[in-house]
Amino acid sequence: MKSKYLIWTFFSLLLLMIGACGVATDESINSEVKNESSKEKITLKFAVSTPESHTMHSETFLPIMEKITELTEGQVVFEYFPAEQLGKAADLYELTSDGVTDIGVYYASYIPDNMPITSGLLAIPGIYSTAYEGSMAYHALSKQSPVLESDFLKHGVRPLFLLAPPPSEIFTTKKEVKVPEDLKGMTVRVTGDILNIAIKKLEAAPVNIALPELYEGLERGVFNSINQNPASINDYGLAELIKYGTEGLSFGGVSAGLVINEKVFQSLPENIQQAIVQVGDEVTESTAKYYDENVKVILQKFKDDGINIHQLSEEEKTKWQAFYTELEDDWVKEKNNPKLKETIEMFKEEKIKYY
Repeated sequence: MKSKYLIWTFFSLLLLMIGACGVATDESINSEVKNESSKEKITLKFAVSTPESHTMHSETFLPIMEKITELTEGQVVFEYFPAEQLGKAADLYELTSDGVTDIGVYYASYIPDNMPITSGLLAIPGIYSTAYEGSMAYHALSKQSPVLESDFLKHGVRPLFLLAPPPSEIFTTKKEVKVPEDLKGMTVRVTGDILNIAIKKLEAAPVNIALPELYEGLERGVFNSINQNPASINDYGLAELIKYGTEGLSFGGVSAGLVINEKVFQSLPENIQQAIVQVGDEVTESTAKYYDENVKVILQKFKDDGINIHQLSEEEKTKWQAFYTELEDDWVKEKNNPKLKETIEMFKEEKIKYY
């Protein structure tokens, strides 16, 4: 009887050991399969509105793709669609959200319904003075509430790269601008709610035209003045049409960047996610620094080419700043959006770190 009990116990333990070995084998197989799948080559669609001749192509988009491919040892490659090949500039945010492209460029002023906070934030005249200061503060805000949820995750996208180009100047074809009163009666190309309001307050007429159509609009006289940063004036070939410009005006800016589809991002292996975030951080900083240095070169080139660039005096800057302060106060009251007001204050506190 005792020997039968010992035999039964032996076989029971043997079965348990075999079962355990079977489980371990299954787990190791699953682990191997997961590791193999995580090493599969991943192709991401990357869509932008600018042509390959644009500064953003060489200084931002190509470096992002090259750095991610390098960090992932060739696992991630890109299918690149420049010059609105997949859609118009104003549509690329939603095309990314819808999964038509995995990564897409956006300009917040084009999509205020999708970006209720940042579509107007950087357009506020005088809110930042350099690309580095504006971009780094904007990038920091995009990673936290309320901006992350409101302007990105809510719409199925995640911020990858953020840019606040050098603040806009006023360039004209007919008249020099020094003080706010000088814009009276002019037609000015602007984008975004607050800049439209600003131009109307100055008794001028705002004109809203997308970036790829700027040259034709200025050439045909649809507008005779443009609120734009010097780099964009140069990139879109507008310098050959303008006669006057300002330096030191800081008449608002642009909230731009790249977003990645959130479902696509979450489906990627962790090492790929980390590489994408790292490269986005690095290129946000390097692009901003490049723009700040490049704008000095561009303005000097404009001067050398015979464009009259007026550097604002301290007295003239004071007049513009008084106008900016009144404009911002009125606009914030009109919007009556606590999140917007909170974000403006957060931005002003954040940008101090990057003076």
